[in-house]
Amino acid sequence: MLFLHSIMGLKSKIANRILNSKLDSVVREKKVFNLDSAKSAGILWTFDQKESFDRLEAELRKAGIKPLGLCYFQMKKALIPLDVDGFSRKHTSCWIGIPRTELVKNFIHHKFDILIDLTGQKIFSLVYITALSEAAFKIGYSENSVNYNDWNIEFGEQPDTSQLTEQILYYLKRINKTTIE
Repeated sequence: MLFLHSIMGLKSKIANRILNSKLDSVVREKKVFNLDSAKSAGILWTFDQKESFDRLEAELRKAGIKPLGLCYFQMKKALIPLDVDGFSRKHTSCWIGIPRTELVKNFIHHKFDILIDLTGQKIFSLVYITALSEAAFKIGYSENSVNYNDWNIEFGEQPDTSQLTEQILYYLKRINKTTIE
């Protein structure tokens, strides 16, 4: 058991070292957007969060924002529905979880006004996407002291996705349109 723990720790260190080496190359203009000022939004979600994703997508469309979702399927042999833009563990580097698809690469380089992370940053592949995203404003939840959101929503404990979705919408309706320093 100690050996497995050591391997997982090494895997995490290598993954984070690779991610940190790429952070300097991220070019983005940090700016706060809200539901009135944003024109585009990227949404990171997992397939078990479909109900919350659908609600968020509908609210963004109602506000005149063009949403684009990227879904992560945790099972390696997942069948991805044709109407869902997504990837699975099969589409990541076998050992550390770095996404290896054009779909993900394009999502990272898309200059969204807002990137919304519904996942809680527990899966390295999604942390990687959030960190390297060129979105102007990143919002979500992470209990980690190191996270890549510009606006991290605080909860006492891990929220369920519907709670997180409601809080994201609450803040996006009220937040000011100022540049982050």
